Amino acid sequence: MEKDMKKHVFAVLLVIGSIMVSTVQAAEFSVGRIFSDHMVLQQGRVNTIWGWGDPDARVTIRVDQQDPITVKAQSDGYWSAELPAMDAGMEAHVILLESNGSRIEINDVLVGEVWFCSGQSNMQWTVRSCDGLEEFKADANRPGIRMFTVALTSVNEPAKDVIGEWRVCSPETVENFSGTAYHLGRGLSDELDVPIGLISSSWGGSSAEAWISEESLATVEPGRRVIRNLEEMNKANSIDRKAFNGMRVDQEGWTEGSLPGDSQAFGIPDAVDGIFWIRIPMEIPKHWTGRPIRLSLGKIDDDDVTYFNGQKVGATRGWQAMRNYEVQGNLVSPGPSVLAIEITDGAGPGGLHSGADELFAHPVDDPEDRLSLAGPASMIVAAEVRNMPAQHKPAHLYNGMLHPLRDYGLAGAAWYQGENNAIGAGRAEEYEILLPMLINDWRSLTGHEDLPFLIVQLPNWDHKGGNWNYPRLRETQRLTHERVLHTGLAITTDIGDANDIHPRNKHDVGDRLARWALVDVYGRSGLVKSGPLPDQVSWGPEGVEVSFKTFGSPLAVRGGNRESGSSVAGFELMSIDGSMIPVSARIIADDRILIPYPDSGGPWSMIRYAWKPDPTDAELCNAVGLPASPFEYPGSGLD
Repeated sequence: MEKDMKKHVFAVLLVIGSIMVSTVQAAEFSVGRIFSDHMVLQQGRVNTIWGWGDPDARVTIRVDQQDPITVKAQSDGYWSAELPAMDAGMEAHVILLESNGSRIEINDVLVGEVWFCSGQSNMQWTVRSCDGLEEFKADANRPGIRMFTVALTSVNEPAKDVIGEWRVCSPETVENFSGTAYHLGRGLSDELDVPIGLISSSWGGSSAEAWISEESLATVEPGRRVIRNLEEMNKANSIDRKAFNGMRVDQEGWTEGSLPGDSQAFGIPDAVDGIFWIRIPMEIPKHWTGRPIRLSLGKIDDDDVTYFNGQKVGATRGWQAMRNYEVQGNLVSPGPSVLAIEITDGAGPGGLHSGADELFAHPVDDPEDRLSLAGPASMIVAAEVRNMPAQHKPAHLYNGMLHPLRDYGLAGAAWYQGENNAIGAGRAEEYEILLPMLINDWRSLTGHEDLPFLIVQLPNWDHKGGNWNYPRLRETQRLTHERVLHTGLAITTDIGDANDIHPRNKHDVGDRLARWALVDVYGRSGLVKSGPLPDQVSWGPEGVEVSFKTFGSPLAVRGGNRESGSSVAGFELMSIDGSMIPVSARIIADDRILIPYPDSGGPWSMIRYAWKPDPTDAELCNAVGLPASPFEYPGSGLD
């Protein structure tokens, strides 16, 4: 018995030992993906390099023929080392890494200036889709400019690494570069004559909340609200779908209506967003038995998953897409059947919004034998939450596309975002909280408390009503620049497109970002870094006097006139009853204008300039043609 027990214990120990060995087996020796051929390191500072390998293993790093650096990996295999500061130049370096017999060689490494470029679609927009493609391709033989494009990654915890690779600028590669980032880099390269590394980390349609850490978001109500919304959405996605899509369900809570129709037609308020279910009764003809049938459901607002008698038959995203699904013949039996549609609606009413002639079913082999799906149906709200795409989820892009690069040496950051946060009641106002938080968050993450941060103010675009607020969003961007040190503001209200949220002119956007960087970060003199920015407002007995920061270039009217007394359009005075009165200003000095009070309409409670989505009538600029920023200031109540 004792002998058997010893054998048993020994066998157990062998199993445990094998498990322990398997958990500490040799890990693949690797380095963060940002450290790859053609990379650019930040000049004039110690640069951190990191990676993974065997627990407690020694890692040796050598730059060219310099003395090797040796570090020890942590118990989880993570290691990091500090590379000595190097001077900028086009001399290509080699970094050699070795550990436990494994070897990594990184070639064609340059040292220069590195900028992190982020935002939503207007930063992501590639040179291929910008104005002047052929001209810029012909000029793109610029091997000193390199771009690392971070793959789209939305995750709920900080990611270990990013996915991407460095590309050397050439006529063949430049088409896939971010247009705004490339033209920023081009402007810096021309003036500084050093290599420029551009990290492009953007996602079209992303919200500011997605680029801020959850810890920071949790400190303010706009952030807490979006975190709660995500939690509710996750709960909603875990609901028991069998309770809604089967042949028989509990009828409590369902409301009757008719299709085509949206949620309002079923008595559900417009303000309710979330997950709805629609059930459509069907009577399958006997001669359809065993035959595959095609379902035509038209357009569904916004996303759907469709079931036939509890079996999933299709799913589509997007409120403009036509839905056409096929039901396998083995699911088709004569008599009563149920079509159940799970609809995820993010804004406004949700439902089936094509005409009745788009709602039908027919055997696949006989399109003329149609059964109408228009008519009686029932609907229920399964979960009242706002739909949240991957690029809206709080902190998810911060986790996946920024956090893994936190220790990479940077000269500064450029930010082109805000379109998404201009949508929805109160969201533009909340940006006044979120944008400074984002800047401080990034500075804390990178350990660079004065990290230069350049903001692209939203360009002109006539969104023709809707639930947008571009003027307010632009003002929050201006106020952020005014209040947060080491920031710049590229004003773009003259180079947008009234008919397109994605203006093709990214050359001037990049140029205006480069102006800020060259003057504020690199100390270049003799360069005008910006159009006029309001400095002080005085409400006098005869009118409103506004002084501007002009950055060395006097005030002018668009078209070049800068004579004293020149009339400038684009201003408005707000009466205390809220009505807006268009007024003209006069240039009275190189840095000042005067807006005389109208003969009637006062007292005045506000002055605004270029306060429109597409302020084409705003004429104030400087002598080099850079536009003044839109702004708003409260009044004094003078008549």
